[in-house]
Amino acid sequence: MQGRKFSLSLLLLILSIIPVGAQFNTYSPYTRFGLGDFSKNGTGQNQAMGGTGIAIHENNRLNYLNPAAFSALDSMSVYFDFGANVFLNHYQTIDNSNYWSNMNLHHVAFTSSVGKHFGISAGIVPYSSIGYNIRQEYNNYLTGDAIDYTFKGEGGIMNFFFGISAKMFNRISAGVGVKYLLGRLTRERYVVFPANSDYSSILSTERFNLKSPVYSFGLQYKEIIKDKFFFTLGGIYDLKANIGAEVDYSVSNQFYGVSGAYLSDTVYVDPDFPVELDTVNRDFILPEKIGFGLSFGIPDKLIITGDYYLQDWSNTLSGENYRLVNASSLHLGAEFTPDPEALRGYHKLMTYRLGGFYQNSYLEVEGYQLKDYGISFGVGLPVRSLRTSFNVAFTLGTRGTTDFNMVKENYGVITFNITLHDLWFYKRKFD
Repeated sequence: MQGRKFSLSLLLLILSIIPVGAQFNTYSPYTRFGLGDFSKNGTGQNQAMGGTGIAIHENNRLNYLNPAAFSALDSMSVYFDFGANVFLNHYQTIDNSNYWSNMNLHHVAFTSSVGKHFGISAGIVPYSSIGYNIRQEYNNYLTGDAIDYTFKGEGGIMNFFFGISAKMFNRISAGVGVKYLLGRLTRERYVVFPANSDYSSILSTERFNLKSPVYSFGLQYKEIIKDKFFFTLGGIYDLKANIGAEVDYSVSNQFYGVSGAYLSDTVYVDPDFPVELDTVNRDFILPEKIGFGLSFGIPDKLIITGDYYLQDWSNTLSGENYRLVNASSLHLGAEFTPDPEALRGYHKLMTYRLGGFYQNSYLEVEGYQLKDYGISFGVGLPVRSLRTSFNVAFTLGTRGTTDFNMVKENYGVITFNITLHDLWFYKRKFD
C-alpha cells in the first residue's frame, strides 16, 4: 500500500509541474505553416526503436501508440511513465547557419490493468508546436527606401488522451481512445520602414485557439508459438474530426516619436492605433489517420518491428506559398535483451534498442514536399527485482533541403523517461 501511495504522490507532483514549466520544442521556420511541427510520439522505448509501437503488445511498458496495447498488462500491474527531451538543432541555408538547443518535459502518463481482460491508460503528451523568429530586409538603393519584415511564432497544442482496451480469445486485443487537443498558436508579422521616420510600422497578430476531441481505434493480434517465437499484427485508425478553432485577429499601426495627437476636439489618435480587431471561427477537417504494424521475435528477449502511417492533408489549411498534402511515414525498430533472468552481469539485463524512420511530411513549400529521416538508438536500465526501468533514447535526423532557397535542419534529440511499476488490486496474507 505504501508503494501505491508513493506512486500516486509522484504522479500528482509531475502533473502539477507540467502546466507551469512546459515549453514547446521547436524553433523551425517550417512551423510558420499549418499546425506546426508534429511531435515525435511515444516514450523513450518507442523513440529509440524509430518511433514504432503499433504492433508492440508487451506487459513491461506503457505504449500509447495503439490503444489496443493497454490490455497487455497482467491483472495487478500499474505503470507510471514520465519523460523529458533535450533538443540540439543546426539550421543551414546556402549562405548561413545557426544553432539552437532546448530542454522540456515531454509526457506524463499511466496505464493499468482492470481485471484479467481489460486495461486503461491516460496521459498528457505534446501534439504539435510552433516556434520561429525570421527577419527579412529589403533595400532599394535607387530610391533609398527600405522595408524590414519580422515573422514570429510561438505556442503549441497538447494531447490529453484516455483509452481502454479489452483482450479477447487470448490473442486479440481491441482498444478505443479519445485525444482531446487543446492549445494556442500565435503568429505575428511586423513591418518597419527604417529609412522613413514619418511612416508608421504595422503589427498584425493571429492567435489560433484550438480545442477538439479526436477518436481513435486500435487492434492487435499476437500469436506465441511454443514460447520460442511470436508475431504480432497491429492497426490504428483515427477518425476524421471537425476541429473547432477560434482565430483572434488584430492589426495596428505604430507611429514613430509620437506621444498621441488630437485630430479634432473629440478624436484622439494613439501611437499604437488599432486598425482591425476581430474574432472568427475557422473550423477545419482533421483528416483520418491509418497505421499498420508488424512485429516478431523471441518472447522477453528480441523484438523486430515496423510501422507504416498514412494521412491525407490535401485541401486543409493551405495558404500563400504552401499547401498541405498526403503524408506518409515508415518506421523500423529492434529491441534485444541478452538475458532477462540473469543473476550476474548487469549488462545482460539491459535492453538495447535501434531504429530508423523516413517521413514524407504533410507540408509542401514552393512545390517541394518536406522530407524527414533519421536513425535512433537507446538503452533500458532495469532496476533489479522490479519492472521499473530508466530509459534513454538518441535520435539523429535531417529535415528539409538547402535547394530552392530553403532551410536544412540537422537535429538531435535525447529522450529520458522513467517507467515506474507498481502492484495494485491484491490482498496481502499474513500467517
